[in-house]
Amino acid sequence: MDLMSTHPWQPVLDLPGQSPRSRASGITLWRPEIVLPGAASTAVRASRVVVAEPALRPEAVRAQVEATQSLLFSVAEAQLVLGIRAGTADTRAALAGSPGERVAAVMETYRIHAELDNVLRETLLRAGALLEERGLR
Repeated sequence: MDLMSTHPWQPVLDLPGQSPRSRASGITLWRPEIVLPGAASTAVRASRVVVAEPALRPEAVRAQVEATQSLLFSVAEAQLVLGIRAGTADTRAALAGSPGERVAAVMETYRIHAELDNVLRETLLRAGALLEERGLR
């Protein structure tokens, strides 16, 4: 049996007259003489700074602003037109001399409400599309 085995799982015995030998651990220690002087200096790299999106694409922002303005102007125009039509229907209902004229004025009011609902629905769809385009939805 070999008593001076350097296997880590076997013990190393100190025998008289022989110098003790350490076990091989399999770990290599860092030796500074191996490090090259050029590798120690770090290379200065340009930082990756990205300018904000609107500054990169002002035409895209301009298009978004114009689309939003168009949406708001169409809502304002619908408000004006439907407001005038509602006022006219109210006046017709108040001045109606016969029940048939009153019914016609009430029917016109219902049509105005239906158009208002359509305008609101279309406005919400267009606003949702604008938000999705900007990534906010």
